[in-house]
Amino acid sequence: MNDDFQRDEPLADHLADTGKVVAIRPQGSRATGIVLLLGAMIFTIATVVILVLPAPPAETPDVDTNDAITNEVIALPTQPPVNTDTQQIEQQPTQAPIIAQPTLDPAQIASFLSQPPAQSVAASSGSAFQFVRNTYNPFTIIPDRPRTEVIEYEIQDGDTIFSIAERYGLKPESIAWANDRSIIGGLRPGRQINILPVDGAYWTVPSEQTIADIAAQFRVDPYAIIDSEFNDLFGATPETSLPTGTQVVVPGGEAEVITWTARVETRGGEDNSTSGAQNSSVSGGQVNFEPGDPGSCGWVDNPGNPGAWSYPMNPGSYQWTRGYSSYHTGVDLAASPGAPVFAANGGTVVFAGWNTYGYGNTVVLVHGSFMTLYAHMSAINVGCGQYVNAGQVVGAVGSTGNSSGAHLHFEIRFNNITQDPTYTLPF
Repeated sequence: MNDDFQRDEPLADHLADTGKVVAIRPQGSRATGIVLLLGAMIFTIATVVILVLPAPPAETPDVDTNDAITNEVIALPTQPPVNTDTQQIEQQPTQAPIIAQPTLDPAQIASFLSQPPAQSVAASSGSAFQFVRNTYNPFTIIPDRPRTEVIEYEIQDGDTIFSIAERYGLKPESIAWANDRSIIGGLRPGRQINILPVDGAYWTVPSEQTIADIAAQFRVDPYAIIDSEFNDLFGATPETSLPTGTQVVVPGGEAEVITWTARVETRGGEDNSTSGAQNSSVSGGQVNFEPGDPGSCGWVDNPGNPGAWSYPMNPGSYQWTRGYSSYHTGVDLAASPGAPVFAANGGTVVFAGWNTYGYGNTVVLVHGSFMTLYAHMSAINVGCGQYVNAGQVVGAVGSTGNSSGAHLHFEIRFNNITQDPTYTLPF
């Protein structure tokens, strides 16, 4: 430092006196510059590194495969690949979403189970295929396919010829003609019976017999037996003899005429009947109609001496729907449910209640050698052993038992043999 420069002398005065130019540097300026330079270099290097290095792949969320399936749609994220040649992002197809299966809550299941099975459209239209409800799995619908062979059925409590026939879509006669005729008198639970795949007869050849003879016996064409898918007889002729013990399905075949009559027991009394006379009667004695059935009254006194006949329903209150035949042992009079049913003659009640033969709620009156039967009723107005007069209300029209609609099934029996009611009452 120059001698002429005094520490306490003002700097401006000194410069003016000497005419020298002095560069003044603040203290620490060199260190500050070095720090700034290093910071700039570090920032530059970091920027280059960020631009050069590839971006890390997107993180895929974990999916717990043990989670319960719900109705939500889960979309899994995807990372589109980078084309290293063009540095352009290619569009990837969208992954199909995972769609959960619908479920039923307990309330819906209970609602379905509480609904009774409805008749299918196919069944009502007569189609060979129909949809039925499987009672073991109510949510499974299965086709009821035509049977191709004879099956065996074990009789259950409460079964009747009519109920079994209805269950398998057959006529009652087809059940009888496929089995030992003893089943007509009564079905014993536990017994096995044959059920045909179609209406007809089932024949076991007692001794060597030609197909033509079997066809004549059941009143069908021989080729109905030969061409039937239920018999292994393709290539046979009407003259072909079948060995003893061969079992043959006869589609459409008819055996003996079967009259569906209830079992009636009598004891005592004097028969004053004259053959064919409408006024014949039995004096005294007792009658037991369908013993063992729920509605049977047991042994009941027979009053005898039938009086004048009257109609079981008011004329004009019913519609004639079916007449008497060997397969239908009475007449059917369709009417409104609850319409009154009257006694056709004076007599004693020998049956009042449920009949397992297919008649449902039934009343039977005995009038000497005659009996009258009133079936399918919705109500019964008389009791066992009661004497009723002609025209007295015995019940009401219904559709119980083996019935397809509200009607009265009315029978007249003479010496327990059914006869056409129009012989007695000109309906």
